[in-house]
Amino acid sequence: MTHGTTPWLLGRVEPGTEGERLFCFPHAGSGASAFRLWPSRLPASVQCCPVQLPGRENRVADPMPDTMDELAEWTVEALLPMLRPPYVLFGHSFGGLLAYAVARHLHERGHPLPRALLISGARPPHVAAEESYHTLPHDELLSHVRATNGIAEPLLKHEEFVRLLLSVLRNDLRIAAEYRPAADVPLRCPIRVFAADDDPVVAPSVMEGWRAYAGGEFDVRRGPGDHYAVYDVSGGLFAEVARHGLADR
Repeated sequence: MTHGTTPWLLGRVEPGTEGERLFCFPHAGSGASAFRLWPSRLPASVQCCPVQLPGRENRVADPMPDTMDELAEWTVEALLPMLRPPYVLFGHSFGGLLAYAVARHLHERGHPLPRALLISGARPPHVAAEESYHTLPHDELLSHVRATNGIAEPLLKHEEFVRLLLSVLRNDLRIAAEYRPAADVPLRCPIRVFAADDDPVVAPSVMEGWRAYAGGEFDVRRGPGDHYAVYDVSGGLFAEVARHGLADR
């Protein structure tokens, strides 16, 4: 990192700024731009830091990892100089699993944990996905993405974009499906999970399973919408994140 910039983050991190840093991990197949609207709607005391993972957007040429643990290790190595308290980790769907893996990696190496770990729309590691989506043929995987509102219809006419998206998505889904950490070392930081009422990918009842990974405070908050509702900065689920995950201490 040089002068507050790194390819692992969208935008610039100001080293000397006061307040809290919120590191955001996107859903499978997506990049940091999924959080492009968040900085303008979060409290001024919070510096939003969307994480740009390898293999997508401006990092499309960077190699992708083989396992979730490997991705977590790479992420910690890149971001550790900026993970100074107080900071918060947030992840949605695949990003929720990664945020947990990053926190676990930090814990195992004795680094300061986040003030809170916020997880949205992600199944706990011990709960298998209903289907091995990463093994689906191209057309079936694309149909699944469309059915869950994971791609805007106008983008479907760009075949090269769709091909790259599904390649990254397939890798993300595979390493998420294979991630099986033990739950016997609960993280000693608050874990707050967020569920959308009409999520067709991860039912709200599944989110309760994250309690097994919490060694401190734990709660589940719900809001209206589908699997991607948390990205809607005018929606109730985003408001729940801002209210209960980033409330004044």
